[in-house]
Amino acid sequence: MVGAILDAVGWRTGSDLSRARLLEPAAGRGEFVVQAAERLVESSRRTGIQPGARDLKPRIVAFELYAPAAIAARRRVVAKLVSMRVHRSTAKSCAKAWIRTGDFLLSEKARDEYTHVVGNPPYVRWSKVPTPLRKAYEERLSSEMARGDLYLPFLDRALDELEAEGKLGFVCSDRWQYAVYGRSFRCKWLSRLDVLLNRRVEAAEAFTREVSVYANVLVVSKRRHPKGNGFGAPSAHRTRGRSLADRGCVIRVGPALGVTPAFVFDAETADLEPGLLLPWVDSSEVREGRVAWRGRFVASMFDEDGRLRDLREYPRLAHHLTRYRGKLEMRYIVRHGAPWYRTIDRIRSADWRRPKILVPEIAKEPRVALDRRGFVPSHGVYAIFPPVDDVDGIYDALRNGGLGRGLEGIAPTLKNGYVRCYKRFLNAVRI
Repeated sequence: MVGAILDAVGWRTGSDLSRARLLEPAAGRGEFVVQAAERLVESSRRTGIQPGARDLKPRIVAFELYAPAAIAARRRVVAKLVSMRVHRSTAKSCAKAWIRTGDFLLSEKARDEYTHVVGNPPYVRWSKVPTPLRKAYEERLSSEMARGDLYLPFLDRALDELEAEGKLGFVCSDRWQYAVYGRSFRCKWLSRLDVLLNRRVEAAEAFTREVSVYANVLVVSKRRHPKGNGFGAPSAHRTRGRSLADRGCVIRVGPALGVTPAFVFDAETADLEPGLLLPWVDSSEVREGRVAWRGRFVASMFDEDGRLRDLREYPRLAHHLTRYRGKLEMRYIVRHGAPWYRTIDRIRSADWRRPKILVPEIAKEPRVALDRRGFVPSHGVYAIFPPVDDVDGIYDALRNGGLGRGLEGIAPTLKNGYVRCYKRFLNAVRI
């Protein structure tokens, strides 16, 4: 993942990095810095420059708040450079200069802008930031940035430090694109960025340990001059008709499970107690106008009254879940007191039984399918529940490209052509 992001922003061994400057705002133990340093040395040698401290030290700046992690990162950099036949004194000098023990958000703005920015900024709800640090941020940051999630001010400040036509590559949440707390950020930056890559990745693809997050890889280039809204979506909103929210539609995203293989079963392999399994679909099964169900089920860990089931009453289910116990126990909700075997969100048949319109969260062309069979959608699918007497009418208005037309000017169209069909965008669709 680190190598792919460095490639995407152009920090490559085959590039001339002799005048480049790379920023890593939250270095951790140096995953990005170590690989960036290796590429910098190889690039220097390819261009005929002997890698000495004078040439190397200005090229990389990394911040790390946690002192033990910063120390570990410096040691790793030294080890990498020495293994590449860089003199140890040079390696130590570079490691000390490159990795600064400090808080990027509280640091002074750099004298010179950076050509490249990479990293994995902290993803922490604002309310979970330790009080002294939160107060320090609130004194330094704008009120628009001091809210929501901590990764957002990291992204904002990093873009401020990036020079025109420079590139940024982050592993971070994609919630800035649609969450209310990201509105001022969007207003500030969408017209000034070209999005080169923006895709969801599995946690196992991005992290070296088990984490319960939805990660996104974002790579952008900073425009020299603002143009449009940066995502290519028209600025004018549709004004005809009434919105889905005004028509009484209720919109819900499918429940989050936590460890999908623990709770989702094929019909052939599902050997559980009766009454536990509900039909389950993901976005690949939601086709235009129909649900192409592949016969999978999800275990309903809650009874119809909303109570978590007692595993002692379901020995076959208990036996199955025990195989995943290690991964299940590493989830955030379990570390904070939830029973190890529950799904992140509650799943009950009654919550999904009504006729509904299914919409994949992200699609090249927004599409809808009418469900009257009570499917439980995955966390990557939204369900629109119209009033009972208006299901067919609303479905007819949204099918065959109607949803895509309704989202024009509301949902951002990314550079690769995909549309994010989030709840607040769906609520605003007029028909």
